[in-house]
Amino acid sequence: MTTTPILTGIAQHKIKTNRLEMAYLEAGTGSTPIVLVHGNTSSSLFFQDFMLALAADNHYKIYAPDLRGFGDTQPLPIDATRGLRDFSDDLSSLVQTLDLAPFHLLGWSLGGNVVMQYAIDYADTLRSLTLQAPGSPFGFGGTKDVA
Repeated sequence: MTTTPILTGIAQHKIKTNRLEMAYLEAGTGSTPIVLVHGNTSSSLFFQDFMLALAADNHYKIYAPDLRGFGDTQPLPIDATRGLRDFSDDLSSLVQTLDLAPFHLLGWSLGGNVVMQYAIDYADTLRSLTLQAPGSPFGFGGTKDVA
């Protein structure tokens, strides 16, 4: 597990899904799940303060996984021909293993792109989708013109 301190009120876990071993943070005691997906060169640790703020009203159970190759999640290869589907399929396997659906989903930066792909492939599992400063839906190069 990481050597970065975990704030009081947050638990760190690892779980084996049908795709890989994933690390995630968990906070809150509520019955409504929220999943937070971090950005590039980051990890679930980015969300600690936000998780505690969301958990304060006791309505939510908050999960923040580390994406494949980030934080303490298994660093398996990524098949670039699948776009972001390795990440979104990993997220789906975590959601299924934890039996979270339906849930709220938030993605920040690269995580925003991951959750957009997840919403395309697994929309029936979501209550809502929130994007925080996501990357361009056209990839890291963004757009240059109408075409």
